[in-house]
Amino acid sequence: MSSRGPSDEPAPDAEAGEERGGPAEREEGAELEAREGRAELEAREEGAELEAREGSAGPPARPGVSARSIAALVALALALGAVAGVAYQRYAEVHLRALPRVPACVRGARVALRRPVAASGTEPRQTASGETVYLTLGEDRAVACAFQLDEALARRLAGALAEQEPAPRAARLLELVRDHVPADPAHDRAASAAYMMASAAMRVLPQEVPEVRAAAEELDQRHACRFATRRPCPTRPPPPALVWLAGVPAALSLLALLWIGLAASAARYRRWTERRGR
Repeated sequence: MSSRGPSDEPAPDAEAGEERGGPAEREEGAELEAREGRAELEAREEGAELEAREGSAGPPARPGVSARSIAALVALALALGAVAGVAYQRYAEVHLRALPRVPACVRGARVALRRPVAASGTEPRQTASGETVYLTLGEDRAVACAFQLDEALARRLAGALAEQEPAPRAARLLELVRDHVPADPAHDRAASAAYMMASAAMRVLPQEVPEVRAAAEELDQRHACRFATRRPCPTRPPPPALVWLAGVPAALSLLALLWIGLAASAARYRRWTERRGR
């Protein structure tokens, strides 16, 4: 027997109400679960897209390695390097000149002068004072070669080669290079040729004679101080301070640029290996 409410209408049955409200609640729950699933799926897709973007973009740029910093380092290295290069070039033009090319006959004359000859000379030549002397075939060949460079130098060479005593001969050969070849770079070719022939002629002299040994040492020293050779020159001044003041920062800037380039290459290689491992 069903009970009635105050308005004589049948009261809603609780169990029936639950049966009528159950499908609606289930539909709402299913719709809510579907929404949550779609939201979770969208969140996962956004996370995957963000990870892909971060993987392709790489790590954020470090402060101090920006394009502006790299451009500043390049400008600094170029400017300071140019200053140091110009300063060193001016120094080298005076104190470190390269050996000039000499005529091919100089080498042949050098070989001929290294051969000691006991016989007297037969080839007439005039000295700088106008005196006629007689030279051997090798000595005459050297004088003829010197004529291609400078006539006065050739006549002085003839007078030095005509000397028979070791000490005076060595002194005159040294005097030829030391006193009769100007220090101007325009005469570097003649200076190099004169040294080659004078040193060859001095080599056959007895080295146990102190004057010969001292003259040979000074001859080599003067040649080393005029040109950039393997022999050190004690009187050559050091490079100017501007070379170091500008060159050292330029070198450090280049090293910094090299380090930045190596670091960037390593980062790219690391990202490439990570993409291949996925």
